[in-house]
Amino acid sequence: MNDLSAYREAFIEELVDQLDRMEQELLSMEKEAAEETVQSIFRAAHTIKGSSAAMGFDEMKSVTHEVEHLLDMIRGKKLEVDGSLINLLFSALDVLKALRDEYMRGLSYSDISKLVYDLQNFTKAPIKPTPFKSLPELTLEQSLQVEEAVESGLQLLKVQINLSDDCPMMAARFQLTTQEITASYGTVICSDPSSVDYHETEDSVYSESIFLISTSLDMKDVQEQLSTLTDVRLVKVESYKPSSKPSSAVSVPKVQVQEDKSKQGPQTIRVSVERLEHLMNLVGELLIDQTSLSQLKQSVSSRFANEEFVERLSDISDHMSSIVEELQESVMKARMLPIEHLFNRFPRMVRDLSQKLGKEIELVLEGMETELDRTLIEEIGDPLIHLIRNAVDHGIEAAEVRASQGKRVKGRVRLNSFHEDNQVVITVEDDGAGILPDKMKASALRKGIITEEEAERLSDYHAMCLIFRPGFSTAAAVSEVSGRGVGMDIVRNQIERLNGLIDIDSKAGQGTCFTVRIPLTLAIITGLMVKVSGRDYVIPMNNVIEIVRIPMEHIQTVHGENVIVIRDKVIPLIWLHDALQLDKSKLVGKFIPIVVVGSAEKKLALAVDELLGNQEIVIKTLGTFLGKIPFITGATILGNGRVALILEIAYLIQMMNKHTIGQPAYTM
Repeated sequence: MNDLSAYREAFIEELVDQLDRMEQELLSMEKEAAEETVQSIFRAAHTIKGSSAAMGFDEMKSVTHEVEHLLDMIRGKKLEVDGSLINLLFSALDVLKALRDEYMRGLSYSDISKLVYDLQNFTKAPIKPTPFKSLPELTLEQSLQVEEAVESGLQLLKVQINLSDDCPMMAARFQLTTQEITASYGTVICSDPSSVDYHETEDSVYSESIFLISTSLDMKDVQEQLSTLTDVRLVKVESYKPSSKPSSAVSVPKVQVQEDKSKQGPQTIRVSVERLEHLMNLVGELLIDQTSLSQLKQSVSSRFANEEFVERLSDISDHMSSIVEELQESVMKARMLPIEHLFNRFPRMVRDLSQKLGKEIELVLEGMETELDRTLIEEIGDPLIHLIRNAVDHGIEAAEVRASQGKRVKGRVRLNSFHEDNQVVITVEDDGAGILPDKMKASALRKGIITEEEAERLSDYHAMCLIFRPGFSTAAAVSEVSGRGVGMDIVRNQIERLNGLIDIDSKAGQGTCFTVRIPLTLAIITGLMVKVSGRDYVIPMNNVIEIVRIPMEHIQTVHGENVIVIRDKVIPLIWLHDALQLDKSKLVGKFIPIVVVGSAEKKLALAVDELLGNQEIVIKTLGTFLGKIPFITGATILGNGRVALILEIAYLIQMMNKHTIGQPAYTM
């Protein structure tokens, strides 16, 4: 037997792509069963069937074989696409994904017997059946009979009976058939024809009749037994549902993707993530050496008078700087993926949520071409999932509520992304009820999250930001989707862990928009170098709001805490020495360097000894040996070979809110 392990990685990569393609095309087929869409799903299923069979993956081969058979019948115009078929194909897709994950993890496979049976049974269903004869409109008395049957646990069946063409007395046979149904199978609630009139009705009218009956018997048994009656040529039986709404009329989200799908992507090759990570590490080392060379050039320029040597060294340094910058940009682009890879997960999720909650949702996806570091795409996925679930569950009102307010019944969730400076901005916007500040305050007071005094001081904006507090929820009831008082605080923590920010904007009755800002990559960032007690530290520029120098006498005290006032805004002030538990240096000069940093809606002023300027830095993790160090998110190696620690501003601000870090600082 040949060793297939060498093909395992290629099989998994192709499997992931084909399953993703199937999901997107199934969502398209649910809206319109276009021939090219069906053909695309068929090709994907056929490819998976062939590759899984080659890998000896019999479970996946069996499922895709049945799916392929259904799709082939659709292609041949032998099977209509309806809600039940779409749901069955989505169920098959879910099982295929589960099998894929089990294969990747080396786990035992799920039981596929029920799914295979459902797929096979669906194919055996009548193909393009002759429509049932319409039932007559029910009278009030007949409607009450229907309700009583449902309450008694009986099932309602539509029974159509066609008599043989050579039946000599069709009216008599119709009457005998009616009596047989009443005696042996159940109660006839109504029928068409409704009675026999031998004098005024032609005999041929009774050649085809339709009955609505209530019975405790199985539908299959009723059909088989009625088929044995004399002069009966055809019997068709189907379940009758009192609701006038078709069972397949399920609200499904409309997905608008603003992109040109006719464009063919460039030729690509697959490169393992490990190779890209190694290449990025090498570029990082080059960046460090280039910084060292630049510092060496400055040192040589001030010490030596050999202009030719200094000029040559300067040229080499500048050229190397240009090459390293270009190489860094190229490697960064190689790590980038279109955010489409992330956004494509959400249409299916919104579809399922809309069905579960009984809402009509339109999902609009924009900015699919925006590129983001592949590591960040994985990390930002969970926070976005929670934001979208909240928008669907809490944001969008029920259809009847929207209609009463003059809104269109179908709610809209818009997901957009775009580049802004060195960041990626992602917005999650809904046109729902919006967030009411007073309701937020009341809920927070009830749960003991804030005090009466704090509630009075809160602005509308800061009242909305209460949604990020741990344990906060305004849900009236706990559901499978949300309402357990956890989530939004975790969302903010995850985003801040990525050196990102999240903001909120909402208008009552118009909707809510969450704006997430994250860096393009976590591998190389721009940092502000500062010196504290003779040591170098890095503050990520994503968190820097502004830099000021203030006289010592401008530092004020409010409730025992140090603050500064900038443009009529009071900002808490701490000395980084106190946070990092370092000895304070003596104050040199009249002014104190202050770095104002921010995370979400909160700001903090950091007093430092010296500002050293901006610098591109390569982030190095501290490793598991050191573990989690308060206020520190990583480290970098400077051009002079020294190590500078990178400050975690979000954690610093969080700790500042819990208790006082600093004490009154410099004494003159």
